[in-house]
Amino acid sequence: MRKIIFLLLFTAHFAKGQTKISGKVTDTKGEALIGVNIAVKNSYDGATSDVKGEFSFETNEKDSITISATYIGYLPQEKRIMLSAKNMTVSFSLKEKMNELKAVVISAGSFEASDEKKGTVLKALDIVTTAGSNGDSYGALKTLPGAQQTNDREGLFVRGGTGTETQTFIDGTWVRNAFSASIPDLGARGRFNPFIFKGTVFSTGGYSALYGQALSSAVILETIDLPERSSANFNLSSVGIGGSFQQLSKSKKSSYGIGYNYTNLTPYFLLVKQNVHYTQAPAVHQVDLNYRVKTSKTGIFKFYGYINHTAIDIQRDNVTSLDYGQDSFRYEDEFGIKNKNAYANFSYREFFGKGWKINAGACLSSNHDDIVLKVLNQNGQITSDSNF
Repeated sequence: MRKIIFLLLFTAHFAKGQTKISGKVTDTKGEALIGVNIAVKNSYDGATSDVKGEFSFETNEKDSITISATYIGYLPQEKRIMLSAKNMTVSFSLKEKMNELKAVVISAGSFEASDEKKGTVLKALDIVTTAGSNGDSYGALKTLPGAQQTNDREGLFVRGGTGTETQTFIDGTWVRNAFSASIPDLGARGRFNPFIFKGTVFSTGGYSALYGQALSSAVILETIDLPERSSANFNLSSVGIGGSFQQLSKSKKSSYGIGYNYTNLTPYFLLVKQNVHYTQAPAVHQVDLNYRVKTSKTGIFKFYGYINHTAIDIQRDNVTSLDYGQDSFRYEDEFGIKNKNAYANFSYREFFGKGWKINAGACLSSNHDDIVLKVLNQNGQITSDSNF
């Protein structure tokens, strides 16, 4: 009997400490809002408004509390009240939230003056660290989606197009003979050192109308303006050796540089056996020069040029030979090429203000191939020894 009396006294005391809070939630027009979340901040006490916008709940909090009303599409509202009575009424009038619809821009992604935002931009370090590229810009681009891996011919093939449908541009001017010399059924490397460019811009989904039409894609290269400091670098790999030097003037308004690279695939072919017999593995010598000068605060003149020499010679089994297909066949067709290529690029850029800008450029290119072709008959005798 004593336990029952104690329980009743405890229940009465607990009920005495509670405060009932009720009220109604409407919008600014007086219409009831259904499903508004009413809650005491920093507490689990609260309720949700019914179909009439009314709510009711009890709380054990004391002194003053903050009640919040939140509803999707309306601005939240808070009220601070003092718990001075057992039953209290609190009403809310919520304002509708005005959502600003931002402008939606639809872009086809193919006809824009700048390609950097919609194309892939590869830095020099990205190119030289791409597996299988061997430091070649085009070798790295072939690993991107939309480009095809074609190692049996020169060129960059994009979305089914031929190699001639993807062209290279340096500082806005078209580059002829962007690839080193090649022979039938074998690929070729690009001629350019990736470290002389700000980045290699490449897009398999379109390019600017600035570069014309009827192309699968465009490889857009822009030489660096002025280096941050004078520098020199040296590189050594299993397929070549090279180095470059850049000198920045004390006024930091001009710079010049020179570089040399030698590539020879003989060590690589000794380790990785090829299906083709090379009497001369691909060997490339290249010297490049650059000069840059600021003509004003917003103007700059740039020059870039190189001289390139490539040599390669192969022998293949002649399909008309009597011993073709035997284990000990002899190589009876020979194809060799020695290529001399020179390129020079001049560009000038100036901002005049008030929306005026000038871009001017010119390039010179020279290419000479010395081709040797020997064809042997079934008896191994030379029937043709031609030079082109």
